[in-house]
Amino acid sequence: MAVMHPSLTSDEIEHDSERLVYLALRDQLSNDYVVLHSYPWLRPDRDGNLREGEADFVILHQSKGMLVLEVKGGELRYHKGAWQRKKSFGFETITDPFKQARKSMHCLIERIEKQTSGDVQSSDISYGYAVVFPHDNYKGEAPPGADPALIISRRHMDSIAEAIDTAMASWPSRGTRLSEHQWRRLASALLPEFKLFRPISGKAVDIFSRIHELTDEQLDLLRGLYEENDRVYVTGVAGSGKTQLAFDRAVALANSGKRTLFVCYNRHLAEFLRASRDLSASNSDAIEKLKITHFHQFAREVIEDAGVKWPVPDDQETQEAFFIDQVPDLIEQAAFISLDQGREFQWDAIIMDEAQDFHERWWEVLQCTLLKGSDEGIFHAFADPVQRLWDWAPSCPPVEFQTRYTLRRNCRNSRWICRTSTTIGHTEASYFRRSPLGDRPAINNVPSLSAMKGILLKLVEDLLRNHDLKPNNIVLIGPSGYEKGSLADVSEIGGVPLTNIFSRWHDGRGILVTTAKSFKGLEADVVIMYDLVGFSSVFTRADLYVACTRARSHIHFLVVGKDMLNEIKNAVASAELEIGKVVI
Repeated sequence: MAVMHPSLTSDEIEHDSERLVYLALRDQLSNDYVVLHSYPWLRPDRDGNLREGEADFVILHQSKGMLVLEVKGGELRYHKGAWQRKKSFGFETITDPFKQARKSMHCLIERIEKQTSGDVQSSDISYGYAVVFPHDNYKGEAPPGADPALIISRRHMDSIAEAIDTAMASWPSRGTRLSEHQWRRLASALLPEFKLFRPISGKAVDIFSRIHELTDEQLDLLRGLYEENDRVYVTGVAGSGKTQLAFDRAVALANSGKRTLFVCYNRHLAEFLRASRDLSASNSDAIEKLKITHFHQFAREVIEDAGVKWPVPDDQETQEAFFIDQVPDLIEQAAFISLDQGREFQWDAIIMDEAQDFHERWWEVLQCTLLKGSDEGIFHAFADPVQRLWDWAPSCPPVEFQTRYTLRRNCRNSRWICRTSTTIGHTEASYFRRSPLGDRPAINNVPSLSAMKGILLKLVEDLLRNHDLKPNNIVLIGPSGYEKGSLADVSEIGGVPLTNIFSRWHDGRGILVTTAKSFKGLEADVVIMYDLVGFSSVFTRADLYVACTRARSHIHFLVVGKDMLNEIKNAVASAELEIGKVVI
C-alpha cells in the first residue's frame, strides 16, 4: 500500500471522483510511493499578488520522481478547442485540466528547489503530470496539450499502478535515484513541520506581571513591621523580594527627609538601583538624600574625600586582605578627619542589602562610625545566608536588632525555578498559590568544553530569532568571567553584541556575559548557565544556587561534568515531584 498524506477513510473524502482515485492509489501502489492528496499551493503573480491552486494528487517516488494528477469527474468532452462538462441545461466550459496539472507541477518544482535550498533541483528529479477521468472512458484523438500516456480513464482504475508508471516514464528522465538526503529534503519541502509555539518573551511578560503583583503584596505585609521598628534584620530565601523591600524602605526614608545610605555588596546591583532611585524618589531633594552604593566603592569615596591615601594593592588576593584588615581602620581615620573639618559624614539611616557577604568589621564600622545614634540608629539589614559567598562572612549579624523577620515565600521566580533552585541550594522555600508555573528548566549534556561554544551560539540565536527576546532579556552566566570562558573570542551572536558591562546590557545594547557573583541580587527573564563542569573553589554550590535564582521565567543549563549533570537533573526531577505536575 502507498503511504498516503493525509491518511483518510473513504467517508472523509467529499468528492466521489477523488475518492475512487484515492482508494485505487492507496491499495494498488507499493509503499515505495508517497501520495499527497488535495495539495494546496500559493504562487505570486507577475503583479505580486498571490494566486492559489491545488493539486488533486502528487505522487512521489525516490527513483521515478514526481507526478501531479488532476482528477475530473462527471461527463466531459473536448469540443471546438475548449473543455466542457455536461450539465442539465447543456455543456459549460471548464478550465483545461492538463493546464491545471501543468501549473501545479511547475509550482511544486519551484517550491522544492526553494525549500531545499538547491539540495533538490529540477535537474535531479523526473517530473510530469497526468489527468484522471475515473468515471469515463474516452474515444478519439487526444486533445492538444495531452497524450494518451497522460490520460488515465475508468478502464485504468483496476490497474492504476501500471498507468501511473506509464505516465511517469513518459516524461524526460532528468536524474537517477535521489540520495537519502535528497529524499528527506524533498519530503520536508512538500510536507514541512509547521509548529505553533508561544515564544518565551510572551511567557516572560505574563510571569513578570504576576510576580510584580506578588512582590507588592510582600511589601505591604512588611511595611508596617519596619516602619515601627528602627532596627530590623530580615532574612529570606532567594527571590523573596529582599532587595525590593530594602530599596522601598530606603526610598521611603529619603522621601521623609532622612539622609539615607543604601549599601550592598554587588556593584552591578548598586548601579541598577541608582537608576531605579531616580525614577522612584518623589522629588530631587529625596534623590540627593539617598545614596546607593556598594561597599568597596563607598569605602574608597569616604577615604579619598577625607584626603586619606587609598593604598589598594593590585593583585586580587592581597586586595581581599586589604579590605578586611585595613579599610575599616581607614574609614575610621577618614571619619575623624571629616569631624575635625566640620564635614557631615554620618547617616540618619543605613539600609544594608546582601548582608550575608559583609565582613564583621564592615558591619561594625557602618554602625559605630557612620550611623547617627550608633546602636540605636535606623539600621535595616537584609540577607540570605544560603547565598553567602565568603567563608569569612559571619553566619549571624554581629550587631543588635530589635526585630528579626524571615521571608519564606519566593515571589520572583516561576515555581519550576523556585523548586529547582531550593533543591540545588539545600534550602527550603514556599511560593504563593498564584505564583506562575513557568517552563521546566532545560538541560543540555554537552559532550566537551570544546563543543560548548557552538551549542551556546545556536541556543542564543534561536532565542533571539524565534522567541522575540531582546538582548536585555538574556544573561549568560559562567563559572569564569567573559574573557576566560568559552565565549572569550566571540564578540556577537546573531548580530547582537556580547558585553560584560552591566549598563550596556541594561540599556539593551548587548547580551550580558557574567558570573553568579557579579549578577547576584539582579534578575533576568532568561538565564543560560554555560561551561558547567563541576564545583570548585571558584564555582561553588552557592554560585550555582545564586545563578539559578536569577532567572524569572526560563533557565537553561549547558553541562559538561557528569556529576553536575546528575545534580541538576535530580534537582529538576525533585521539582517535578513537588510541583505535582508532569510537563513533557
